[in-house]
Amino acid sequence: MAKAFSIPFVAFFGRNYQEYLAMFSLDESSLRGRSILDCPSGPDSFVADGTQQGLDVIGCDPMYAMSLEQLLKSGKGHIDECFAQIEQTPGNFDIRDMEKFRRDKYDALESFSKDYLSGKGTRYIDASLPNLPFGDRSFDLVLSSHFLFCYSSVENGGMMQGNMFDLDFHLTAITELARVTRHELRMAPTHSMQAPPRRHPYLEASVKHLESLGFAVTIEPSVYDDGFAPFVEVLVGRR
Repeated sequence: MAKAFSIPFVAFFGRNYQEYLAMFSLDESSLRGRSILDCPSGPDSFVADGTQQGLDVIGCDPMYAMSLEQLLKSGKGHIDECFAQIEQTPGNFDIRDMEKFRRDKYDALESFSKDYLSGKGTRYIDASLPNLPFGDRSFDLVLSSHFLFCYSSVENGGMMQGNMFDLDFHLTAITELARVTRHELRMAPTHSMQAPPRRHPYLEASVKHLESLGFAVTIEPSVYDDGFAPFVEVLVGRR
């Protein structure tokens, strides 16, 4: 049996623009003309690169209360710590190209850092779930990755040491994401963070909760390589 992958903190660990498109099963043309929220956004490059591509995108994260120097220190440290944990739990991930996966994280952090100061307070907002500073139905598309499901406790399919993000927290956070969504909400990943690959134990309750809020929900395939095939999928909720 594989050793459990776990960390005692929410990592400041981002994905790049192409990873976002793959992870959420999106293409750039489908994003044009839509207001987009990325929550939580972390040190991803989706906001930076999306803005360069002419997209209307805002990211929010509680870490944005920190200085750029602090964010870079946290980002580099958390990348190194996470990959050290991955190396200690070789049976838990099956990523085809681990070196590319690592480089992508540093590339995302670099793109984020170059854009952060010019967008702080406008496209980078200091905010956290389950309380967002946006009006009802503010965004055409809301994206949420690698927080919900991922940071449930190890015992509940996540990688967090502790149970501060339990099912009740997840449902409250999903309610808030739904509140600010005008048309479509996408969440990823939907799988457990522990081997063997399987859907997350909170997924069924989350789908039913979104449906109770008036969304039609589907689980759609994703081509993102995060080591948990064949359960690499995206939850899509449409009003």
